[in-house]
Amino acid sequence: MDLNSGICLGENEVVRINDKYFTLSPNLFESLRVKGGLVYAGRYLGRDRQRFEPSSLLLQVLAFEGGTRKVHVGRDAAWLFVCGRDIFQDNIDYVDGGLSLGSQFLIVYGRWCLGYGRYETIRDRAVIRNLFNIGDFLHREN
Repeated sequence: MDLNSGICLGENEVVRINDKYFTLSPNLFESLRVKGGLVYAGRYLGRDRQRFEPSSLLLQVLAFEGGTRKVHVGRDAAWLFVCGRDIFQDNIDYVDGGLSLGSQFLIVYGRWCLGYGRYETIRDRAVIRNLFNIGDFLHREN
């Protein structure tokens, strides 16, 4: 995911604190710039690990942007995706932006972005591999 993707964050400033990114209003940005040792501030966008991991808030913002690749799924496929499962091609209702191997897509149910995945083949079956979903923090509890 590229933070310079052209999404509109309004008048907000993007701030990096350690390996995490946040948006702050310009007034808050100026007042917090002088303070050191911040851990969190503003709206959480995601973090840098080996690659950028977007937050569910950023994914929801991207879901409302035109031109983003989205896969729309039904209720059952949405539930399985949030539980960590991949989406098989026959469970896709429709796609915004054509399917091509290796491409990443937002997974959308109704108005809600559930996460994102990569379109690939596994044993001659086309699937969208679950890379991140909104239930991720619950999966890590085990």
